[in-house]
Amino acid sequence: MKKKITPRKILVNLDAIITGTTLTLCVIIANVNVIMRYFFNSPLQWNDEVVTGLFVWTVFIGSAYAYRKHAHLGVDIIVKLLKPKSRAVVQDIVAVLELAILIMLTVISSQYVHNQIYVRGVYKPYVTDILRFPKWYISLAVPVGFAWSTLYSIYYLLSDRLHLVKSGLLEDEGHAVEGGNF
Repeated sequence: MKKKITPRKILVNLDAIITGTTLTLCVIIANVNVIMRYFFNSPLQWNDEVVTGLFVWTVFIGSAYAYRKHAHLGVDIIVKLLKPKSRAVVQDIVAVLELAILIMLTVISSQYVHNQIYVRGVYKPYVTDILRFPKWYISLAVPVGFAWSTLYSIYYLLSDRLHLVKSGLLEDEGHAVEGGNF
């Protein structure tokens, strides 16, 4: 039976959609450039700018997607040696530190984007060399990715660690992951 695509499913999986789309466009444009260079001896001049910008979006939004799916790598050898109560305390501390770092990275990257738009307080956005495209459009992926990860971190902290929110909102059917980020 075919699953129905609803606006809610699109919204919940928006990070995956953006990541998949930008990665697909990266691959297509890079391959078209190879064909243009080798067969027509006329490479796309704007290839590097566009592929780099799309790759930035792929990496940072993909990082949020990986956070949601608990797919980031972690070293938990020492934590697994602890007793269950001690392990829970360490996991709680790590979750709070992780949230604090994500908030800090979101703020710092937002300031970076702001500085790309306003040069010394004056609206004068930096632009790319060839297409003259505002660089902040590309850089915006960084605070958006960190903010998305921050929201997921808050959600998992409240649901998995503090048990204040009913878990399961973000997990796909049959793909639920228990235990938060650990």
